[in-house]
Amino acid sequence: MKNYYLFLDESGHHGLKTTKQEFPILLLCGCVIEKEYYKQTFIPNVNKIKLKYFDNTDIILHSRDIRKWQFAFKSLGDPKLRSDFYNDLDNLIEKTEFTVIACAVLKDKLINLYGPQANNPYDLSLTFVLERTIFLTDKFKSCKVEVIAEARGKNEDSKLHDQYQIIISNGTQYVDSNRLINRFTEIDFQKKEANVAGTQLCDLIAYPLANYVLYPERENLAFRIIKPKMYRQFPKDDFLGYGLKIFP
Repeated sequence: MKNYYLFLDESGHHGLKTTKQEFPILLLCGCVIEKEYYKQTFIPNVNKIKLKYFDNTDIILHSRDIRKWQFAFKSLGDPKLRSDFYNDLDNLIEKTEFTVIACAVLKDKLINLYGPQANNPYDLSLTFVLERTIFLTDKFKSCKVEVIAEARGKNEDSKLHDQYQIIISNGTQYVDSNRLINRFTEIDFQKKEANVAGTQLCDLIAYPLANYVLYPERENLAFRIIKPKMYRQFPKDDFLGYGLKIFP
């Protein structure tokens, strides 16, 4: 029996009181990866890249800092170094065995449809990601899935933990509570400085996915690498509605 991690991280902000017009989205990205493979293969491969470019495995791969060449990533201002680094990141994602399940909530449309009664976008996204993780891991039979989310703050983590327990205990429209209870273990929150390779992978993927949702007509080189990793119910199916839910 093989067991799995479901790592979670988001792009955008879950709040509905204010919406940035250039980025009116909350995208929750989940990466499902087999535990032993993650420990024995993925972590060492991530550390090789960190050592190659920064001489330090403690560095945190953070999408925003990488894009802006800031803080630990100032050296990426060198075009040649940046190109090599991006190529190595692309190769890492392309060769790693994992599956992406994500949900994007378009906050403007959500508010227009439901007004003050709109549900928290993170809660909506979490329900979808857990459901689709069940469908994905059904074919692995007697597996267990451990959920690891990047910590967002004491209050936010407490609310998410409560919502996670509600989903697991009550089930969803498509998955009953017994299936969820038997498949998922407790959810664990890890701070960014804990240097969790799995949540860093989610962070790198979430932003290109969010941009694909907002601007599907734009060239998105990162999404080309991510697209084959998206969950599909059957290999020849589209990933929309399976690996990526856009709501509403």
